[in-house]
Amino acid sequence: MRLPVEIDGSRGEGGGQILRTSLALSVITGRKLRMYKIRAGRKKPGLQRQHLACVEAAAQLCRATTNSLDVGASELVFTPSTEWPGEIAVDIGTAGSVMLVVQTVLPAAIAANKPLHARITGGTHNPMAPPFDFIERVFVPHLRAMGADITLTLEKPGFMPAGGGVVDVVVRPAGKLKPIELLEAGRVVGRRAIAICASLPRHVGEREIAVAQERLDNPKCEILEFPKAGPQNVFMAEVELASGARELITSHGRKGYPAEDVADDALDELEDFLEAGVPVGEHLADQLLLPLALAGGGKYRTMGPLSLHATTNIDTIREFLDIPIRTEAVGTNVDVILG
Repeated sequence: MRLPVEIDGSRGEGGGQILRTSLALSVITGRKLRMYKIRAGRKKPGLQRQHLACVEAAAQLCRATTNSLDVGASELVFTPSTEWPGEIAVDIGTAGSVMLVVQTVLPAAIAANKPLHARITGGTHNPMAPPFDFIERVFVPHLRAMGADITLTLEKPGFMPAGGGVVDVVVRPAGKLKPIELLEAGRVVGRRAIAICASLPRHVGEREIAVAQERLDNPKCEILEFPKAGPQNVFMAEVELASGARELITSHGRKGYPAEDVADDALDELEDFLEAGVPVGEHLADQLLLPLALAGGGKYRTMGPLSLHATTNIDTIREFLDIPIRTEAVGTNVDVILG
């Protein structure tokens, strides 16, 4: 019998990514998970509602059992089973991030090579989490290139403070993931800017789009208005590269902060990415680690140095999977090599 995996949730980056990766790998490997000091260094330590939703989703996925958990809990015992219902529904109950729950269940469902239909309710465009657009247009295409059969549908967007957004996830059996290499970026072949105004005046989005039109070369621009949600402002700047890779940078408006500065924040970060000449941005570099580990190998180039988020994720994967993961400096960039 394989021993339980013991994870210190305060180590490294010390955030929710350790929980999400550990849950997914517990489901995948069938190993019992014991996690302690969960998010110990955070302003609100322990499991918050969106983290509890990740545990709930993973538990539904394989009919796992857990210890009794409430908001603020610092310890988790998660015991997976071999059952697979194939259909789950999770309502976060707040504007907590739906996409972080999606990140928990996707790798497990792909690795199981069994069908999954998941319906998750909460926030879809959150600060401190990837928006639906990033997962659907930047992350998932690489999973498809690795052989996964995935459909993500944004049935309804959900914004702070109420949430209420709905994302539908369908995973179909497609066999084991295949390794991929992402080393070349290529020239920019497409640019896009989206301004979301949820219960905010349209001129907020117009001012952000004006900045994008000034700084980007012939971007496709769109203002999305949701008068019965929010109030929230989200600005997204996206580029598509000749290699097929994409990057999407998000910034969020806040009270007293000019719309022009919101757009500039995202566009500055996008400019840094393009100057680096890599196919994989900082956040994607973190998210690709688990699927490549499940594929048994792969390689990608990203901006150096790796974030603490990514290095902590590497340490967590090593607790469950026996796969070499190393990095090699390439000028100011870095190659991440698995297998």
